[in-house]
Amino acid sequence: MRAVTVVPGHAHSLTVRDDVPEPPRDERQALVRVLETGICGTDVEIESALYGEAPAGSPYLILGHENLGVVERTPDGSALRPGDLVVATVRRPCPERCRSCTDGQQDMCLTGHYLERGIKGLHGFMCDLYAESPHYLVHVPAELREVAVLVEPLSFIEKGVEQALRIQQRLVWDPLTALVLGAGPVGLLAGLVLTLRGLKVTLASRGPADSASARLAQDAGMRYVSTRTTPVEELGATLGEIDVVFESTGAAAVVMPAIKALGPDGVCVLASVTPGEAKSEVDVAAWNRDLVLGNRVVLGTVNAGRRHFEAGVRDLASARTRRPGWLERMITRRVPPQDVRQAFERGPADIKSVLRFA
Repeated sequence: MRAVTVVPGHAHSLTVRDDVPEPPRDERQALVRVLETGICGTDVEIESALYGEAPAGSPYLILGHENLGVVERTPDGSALRPGDLVVATVRRPCPERCRSCTDGQQDMCLTGHYLERGIKGLHGFMCDLYAESPHYLVHVPAELREVAVLVEPLSFIEKGVEQALRIQQRLVWDPLTALVLGAGPVGLLAGLVLTLRGLKVTLASRGPADSASARLAQDAGMRYVSTRTTPVEELGATLGEIDVVFESTGAAAVVMPAIKALGPDGVCVLASVTPGEAKSEVDVAAWNRDLVLGNRVVLGTVNAGRRHFEAGVRDLASARTRRPGWLERMITRRVPPQDVRQAFERGPADIKSVLRFA
C-alpha cells in the first residue's frame, strides 16, 4: 500500500512508498481505510529531524497523526460498523502501565514512555489502511465528513480549555474575555472553541489585518489584532484585564508576555512546544509576584484523551450550525499523497493543508 514515510534523524527524508505491507489481519482490531490526513507543525518538525521515532525494527516511520478514515472491518462485539467514519486518537499507554495509563489517561502518562502514532514508536496514518483497537476510534457523524480531519487538532485545545475551566472552579469565576496568540490552525480553532463558550475573544498574530486568517477570525466573531502594530508586550495594557490566554505561536519569546497579559484570577494555556535554545532574561521576582498576588494559573496542554476527541466532534457540529462554511474555509489545500512535498511547503495564503488518500 501507499504510505508517506520519513527516516527519523535524517532531515528531509520524506518519501512516498508504494510497497509498504498492509496491516496484518487481527480479529481484535478494526481495519480502517484512510480518507484524509492533516499536516501540522509536528509533521514538519519530524521531517526536519528535530524529533520522531520509528517503531522497533522498522527503518522508517509512517507519518501522520491528524486523521479521518472509514471502517472496513470490525471485530465481533464492536459498536462500530463498516462504513462508519472514525478518527483515531494518537497516544498509547506506556509499557509500565503507570497509574495514569492504567486509568485510560495516557495523555497524562507518568513515565514518558508512551507511544504516539506517527510521532513516537508507532506508525501513523499517512497510508491507505491501518488497523486499530476500536477503543481508540471515535465515531464521527457522516455530515461532518468535509471537516472531520480537524477533530485531532481540536482535541488538545478541548483538553486545555477543559482543564483551565476545571482548575478555576477553585474560585468564583465568570470568564468574559480571552486572548489567543497565533493565527494558525490551532489558534483559529482555539478562538472558535472559546467563542462557542461565550467568551469575547481577541486573536493576535504577526499577520496583517487583511490576511486570510484575520478574515476568518473576524467572521467567527473574534477581534483581530496584528502584533506588527500592537506588540505582544502591549496587549495586556491595550485589551484590559484578560481572563484566559491561549498561546499557540510556537515562539518561545511570546511565552512570558502571554503570561504577563493575564488579568487577576486569569489562566494561561500554553499549547506550543517551543524549539530552539535562545535565552532571554526574565525578572523572576516580578513574574512570581504577579502570579501569586494575582491568583493566576499557567498550564500546558499536549495530546488528548478520548473525551477530548469526543468534545471536538461536538464542537465541530455546533460550529457548522452557528457558522456555516467557516470550518471548510480553514482547509485551504487538499492534495493527493504523491504531492506531499507541496503540502509541506506553506504558502502565504495557506492555513491548513490536507492529504486526500481516498
